[in-house]
Amino acid sequence: MINFNGVVENNTHRIIPVDECRGFVLVNEIVPFMFVNAADAKAAQLFTIIHELAHIWLGESAGFDNQNLLPANDPIEKLCDQVAAEFLVPAISFNEIWANSADITKLARYFKVSPIVIARRALDLGKLNKGEFFQFYNKYMEGIRLKKESQGSGGDFYATARKRISVSFAAYVDQAVKQNKLLYRDAYKITGLRGDTYQNFVTKHLF
Repeated sequence: MINFNGVVENNTHRIIPVDECRGFVLVNEIVPFMFVNAADAKAAQLFTIIHELAHIWLGESAGFDNQNLLPANDPIEKLCDQVAAEFLVPAISFNEIWANSADITKLARYFKVSPIVIARRALDLGKLNKGEFFQFYNKYMEGIRLKKESQGSGGDFYATARKRISVSFAAYVDQAVKQNKLLYRDAYKITGLRGDTYQNFVTKHLF
């Protein structure tokens, strides 16, 4: 199961800082659980998902908070970083295209990833140095921040809830309630939805 959220429960005033937690995974043989910080940039979220999938494949629970998407020092973290990078942007293809056109924007369109993922790959493969990468990263993240501010909060509450809670998990909770295996108060606590909001979600927005 995978959960996306950028705040504590539904409290928009309690944002989960990206520099403290980009995501984590709890490995379980039956149902591994992954959390991804939705406050992070979309490109970083994608990298986190593949990184945490690598942890599941290795059978190792872990948290992920790499600063600026830079490589970690722990051997397992390094391996998971390498898996994510190779999965998203294979080195052979990257090197061939970069040799003809060292254009981050064009490579981003070709691999269908964000420019920041391409910049990170260029750093890994020695095409950019750390100074060049930081310059690009900071400029990109500032652009993301300004875009979010101009868009305002808005959004569809129930669409966000589907992603935050996970449809498969919410369906499991709803089934447990209907079978009298779980109290409504516990379902409210688990999902962060209460009363009419919970009922509206499970009856109109779950499937």
